[in-house]
Amino acid sequence: MDEHYEFTDVWTIPAGIEVAWRMVDDVASWPIWWPDYRFAEVISEIRHGPGTRWHVKVRSDLPYKLDFNFTVLTHEPPTYVRTRVEGFFEGEIDWGLDRLSPDTTRMTLHEQPETKWALINLTARLGGRQLLMSNHKSAMRRGEVGMKAALARGYVPPDLDAVQV
Repeated sequence: MDEHYEFTDVWTIPAGIEVAWRMVDDVASWPIWWPDYRFAEVISEIRHGPGTRWHVKVRSDLPYKLDFNFTVLTHEPPTYVRTRVEGFFEGEIDWGLDRLSPDTTRMTLHEQPETKWALINLTARLGGRQLLMSNHKSAMRRGEVGMKAALARGYVPPDLDAVQV
């Protein structure tokens, strides 16, 4: 039996919505600024938009690596993307972006996954669910801190000029 989770994380990013969107939309760049993402590549002929598929590998605080794919279901630049995740997790994940000011964006990540790995599900049922949720929270915090640090260093997401807003 799978374990179901629901997470909502909100980041306030010191960047315009177009830059924040590019950082979310270009999953291949996530390992540059999000330390938990060790690998990310496009595995579909479609590069952006509905139907784009990404393969990623993630390692957080716990001693195992997550391996899964994202498929873009809905793609509404620069405010919303919804994906289907398959592999270690299955479910839907979406990012909503809101322009707070010309140089500040609120990013809301909403996840509704279920875990597919029997050992993780057993761990959750034997009292480890809080540990697993804490692990997720730490990974999300590192993502937000990493994005802000990359922007502070002057990181510019690839193909920024190609974004149609």
